[in-house]
Amino acid sequence: MNLRLGLQVEPTIRHNYQVILRGNHNHLLMAGLIAVYLAVSHLAEGQAQGQLGTSNCAQARPYLTAAQTALGAHDLSAAIEKLNRAAAIDPKCPDAHLLLGLAEFQQGDVAKAIPHYRQALKLNPRSYSGHYDLALAYVKAKKLQLARAELEQAVALDPKQADAAYNLGMVLLELAQPAAALRPLRRAHALTPERPDVSFNLVRASLEAGRLEEARQAAKQAPAQLQSDFQWNAALGQEFLKHAQADDALPYLRTANAVRPDDNDVRNQLATAYLASRQTESVLELIKAPTTADEHYLRGSAFYQAHRFPEADEESDAALTLAPENPKVLVLRVRLLQRAGQQEAALDMARKAAALAPRWDEPFYLAGISSYLLRHYADARDKLTHAFELNPQSSKAVFMAALASAGEGKTQQAEGYLRRAIALQPDNARFHCHLGILLMRLNDYARAEASLRKAVQLKPEYALPHYELGKLSAYAKRWDDARQAFEATIAADAGFTSAYYQLARVYAKLGEKEKSERMLTDFTKRHQKEMDDAALMEEDAKSESD
Repeated sequence: MNLRLGLQVEPTIRHNYQVILRGNHNHLLMAGLIAVYLAVSHLAEGQAQGQLGTSNCAQARPYLTAAQTALGAHDLSAAIEKLNRAAAIDPKCPDAHLLLGLAEFQQGDVAKAIPHYRQALKLNPRSYSGHYDLALAYVKAKKLQLARAELEQAVALDPKQADAAYNLGMVLLELAQPAAALRPLRRAHALTPERPDVSFNLVRASLEAGRLEEARQAAKQAPAQLQSDFQWNAALGQEFLKHAQADDALPYLRTANAVRPDDNDVRNQLATAYLASRQTESVLELIKAPTTADEHYLRGSAFYQAHRFPEADEESDAALTLAPENPKVLVLRVRLLQRAGQQEAALDMARKAAALAPRWDEPFYLAGISSYLLRHYADARDKLTHAFELNPQSSKAVFMAALASAGEGKTQQAEGYLRRAIALQPDNARFHCHLGILLMRLNDYARAEASLRKAVQLKPEYALPHYELGKLSAYAKRWDDARQAFEATIAADAGFTSAYYQLARVYAKLGEKEKSERMLTDFTKRHQKEMDDAALMEEDAKSESD
């Protein structure tokens, strides 16, 4: 099966479908094989519509017939010669110009084809084929806005032509207008529900327009014969994965992997989806005996997620040996160096990865993390904001830029970044917590408390907002509230040493001397110093960056 899924002539995965513009005439596919069909169909259209300008092409008819014969023999030069004679004898014959456009297009001379199409439309403005074929020529010439206008005319003239609607959708996708592409793609799908290329690009457009539920439904409504098709499942899985929907990608990639278990590319994509879904054991089960850099990288990433750092280190070494210039492999090594506290080395390697992949946000993000942990806040903010520019959906990058700005003392800027992070991920308790901490610095205690309580509501087991609420209550001398908040901190994280010290002070204020002394003893036994706010925020930032 050969599905045509778009305008770009490059496969998205090795086994994916051929990616070109689809049309009834398949101009971009088979020069010659369709020539007779073109000649007959276009002449028939003109005769049926009775729209041949001021001429019925009678004088040109012998040359048109001879051109048909030449086209049938795949002799484009002879066909063009006959059609030029026809146009010279009867300049008002639209069929002569239309077929000249087709023949020149087949010969690869789009510049010559376009004027003939225009002339045919001047003589017969309501010719569906004229508008449609001119649109394909504009696509070939990379004039997509002009192609769009012609396809809109073709759709208006014949709303039942699925190809015109489909190709209009494809042109709109190439123009980065996925929401606009949905309407013609839906029409094409309604007209030809059995076409897999239409179904696929309906899913693609829905994802690019941010309409996830519609994409899911379009995928489920695919032709029944595709449910076990390797290419279909591999392409759909990759498309969902490309749009960070790993859970949606998994069933399609599993099916593709089951159909062809020896296909390494699809297996690695399935492993990537498992990683994104944090199903680390599934990755390790899928790739048991790695031999390539990618396979070592995937296993290493799974071990890293599982906090099995020695094994992650071994896989990272193996991947680096095989592919020392692979940005993904370098990024894994950066994470391991950061985890080991080797921030200078991590920063150097992140810079190398960024130089190798300057359009990928992750190396810049990780470089920003290392700079932040080294307390080079201005440099960290620069790298993190660049990561966010590369990936405007990266809430983690803009969140860390907020912390870096706070480290610089730029609290207003930090607040702006935090609010952008919350807009991207409103249910992230950490973002609300740090906004509360920042608002406390700004002495905006009412809004600070609201943000901290929102963090507690979203994630009750998260210790830091309880701790900050305790500090806020203690500052306001609301000792009972402070006691409850610090007790909740310790219940959420028994290793939160500072909370023991703070709770001892609160017990003392409440006159509970015995409890206060017990808390101080617990604090002392832990042999740790109380962490200041900067250290707490830094430690919490590490959790977000994992």
